[in-house]
Amino acid sequence: MATVTFRDETPTGRPLGEWQSTGLPDRMTVRALIHRRASEQAAHPIDWERAFLTNGFFLLAGDRQADSLDKEVDLATTPTLIFIKLVALAGG
Repeated sequence: MATVTFRDETPTGRPLGEWQSTGLPDRMTVRALIHRRASEQAAHPIDWERAFLTNGFFLLAGDRQADSLDKEVDLATTPTLIFIKLVALAGG
């Protein structure tokens, strides 16, 4: 079982929040990790899966950007996941 750190950041690397989740399987899909992340934001529900697919944010697992919801992440070797929230430009 893995302990994973979920971290939210801005595109410039400014931290927005961080927490740990324990007891996770050693391998999970990006989709399952996004659902785990979404459960942490119950106060501000958004469609995280849709946001991922439309580039509302991207996910770094180790030094790699996750590019598919079905990609598996090895949490035993990648214990930190960074969710980088992108902001739409005003007037764009």
